[in-house]
Amino acid sequence: MRPAVALIAGSGLGGLAERIEVVRRDSMDEVLGVSAPAVGGQARELLVGSWAGVPVLVFLGRYHLYQGLPAAEVAAPVRALHGSGARVLVVTNAAGGLDQRLQPGDLMLINDHLFLPGLAGQSPLIPPRMPGPVEFVSMRDAYDPQLRELTRRAAAELGISLYEGVYAMVAGPSFETAAELRMLRLLGAHAVGMSTAPEVVMARAVGLRVLGLSVITNRAVPEEATVPSHEEVLEAGKRASPLLARLIERVLPALAA
Repeated sequence: MRPAVALIAGSGLGGLAERIEVVRRDSMDEVLGVSAPAVGGQARELLVGSWAGVPVLVFLGRYHLYQGLPAAEVAAPVRALHGSGARVLVVTNAAGGLDQRLQPGDLMLINDHLFLPGLAGQSPLIPPRMPGPVEFVSMRDAYDPQLRELTRRAAAELGISLYEGVYAMVAGPSFETAAELRMLRLLGAHAVGMSTAPEVVMARAVGLRVLGLSVITNRAVPEEATVPSHEEVLEAGKRASPLLARLIERVLPALAA
């Protein structure tokens, strides 16, 4: 079964797998040859099957810079999609809402990201992913405008409120200081997390179209004296997972077309 769409399920979003007719299940670490410390709420399994009649390949969990991995290994799942038949990558994540309007449980359609060495370390394209000359990859419209429009329509059909904005990646595993949150907001970010951007860079390098969705799991507002925790993120992700699954299920056939 050659997948038409690949999906990465973020923290607390493993419930997406309940919708999939699984024909094969493997360990991501074994298939990809990556060794990394465990992260709560992420099984790191690779599922092959179908969802809404669409052949899919799903990564339950992902790799992070804060596990001590270089960015190239963080993006290893996406690099492995090269030649798989997948044409679209759906990336999901748990994120803190920098925008005052965003509340835990909200969904945000990612239209761009902030991923700079000062924010989150090295590019996944260093060292080059292939032997030979260095390739320079355009990140303009990295989050495919047509796929975003399909998702907006699907959300409207389902009556799901869907925000849209810029996702900022930081390395973690420490949560951001109030000064860092203010900086990110000044730079134009609406949500912040510790993943996704290296995967999207690699996806563009191997020619995949990308759809990105954030589940807002906590408020990241510098004016509020909140103390975020990983447990809070996982719990909020689990609560929002059915809503995210409904949206993905509705848009999947169009993504595969």
